[in-house]
Amino acid sequence: MFSYRSILKQSLLISWKHKYLWFFGLFASLAVAGGSMEYQFFNQSTGQGLINGTYQSLAGLFALSELCTSVWYGIIDLFSQDIVILINTLTILLLTLTIIFVFVWLAISSQAALVDSVKKIITPKKKSNILSIQAGLTVGSIHFWSVLGLNILIKILIGFSFFIMSLPLLFLALSDNVSFIIAYSILFVIFVPVALSLSLIVKYAITARVLENKSVVASLEQGYTLFRKNWLISLEVALILYIISFVATLTLLILLSLLFLPLLLIGMFFTIYWLVFLMLFFFLIALAIFGSFFTTFQISTWTDLYVNLTNNKGLAKLERIFQKK
Repeated sequence: MFSYRSILKQSLLISWKHKYLWFFGLFASLAVAGGSMEYQFFNQSTGQGLINGTYQSLAGLFALSELCTSVWYGIIDLFSQDIVILINTLTILLLTLTIIFVFVWLAISSQAALVDSVKKIITPKKKSNILSIQAGLTVGSIHFWSVLGLNILIKILIGFSFFIMSLPLLFLALSDNVSFIIAYSILFVIFVPVALSLSLIVKYAITARVLENKSVVASLEQGYTLFRKNWLISLEVALILYIISFVATLTLLILLSLLFLPLLLIGMFFTIYWLVFLMLFFFLIALAIFGSFFTTFQISTWTDLYVNLTNNKGLAKLERIFQKK
């Protein structure tokens, strides 16, 4: 029988028992840095406030635009330099781009590998299923370009939604008119559900691409169909995972503060630098392990949900409550 409790419990057990999946979770967390896209608008509205958070994001976009312009002029200026400087700079640039590509490949391939590995664990029908880091990355590399394209697509779509939503604030900066605040509030109410829906559709599309080897277009159609039929279930799961993420992160930070902060302060007070670096090192390691585990748990949950929804018709919690009444 379909239930959130069974899905979450199974995902938790998978994440804990199959610790090799944490390798994928570590790099997959780079693809969903800062949490899944569906949480970012909510974090912005609750943590920074609607207007302040949007102004900061707009400032970030303008800063990125200026950075790209500076890099472009820097490249043009580079070719007017001495040949030795040019070769050294290009070598460093190529090495940097290679390292970036390796990390992007690991992040995207790990994301696909997690989906595929979790499906094999959930439905162990074939004895030939090989569960290992190498096998997972092999499957992930097959779907690298399509999954990368879907990740880029959702970032572009949400970025465009965010830009449309932010237009009234651009005019508000030029003219102190309360109507722009009202317009922004209306657009926020409209585009946050749109951004959330797009994020979940692409999440399902990535799973469809990996598990069913559909084309990118067919995967998006599958993601849209699945979300349209189960939009309330999808939103409820997203909310549950957000609450779990918030509580788990807060608990972890409190525990790490109790464990490492006293020794860190002692090291800083008595200028014991090795103790300071050691505490910071352990703190970062703990965060990396937690991030790996939680990303594994999240992707396991969405994969398990996808399998359940494609095989059976689920019923949202709110629907079950109203049916009882």
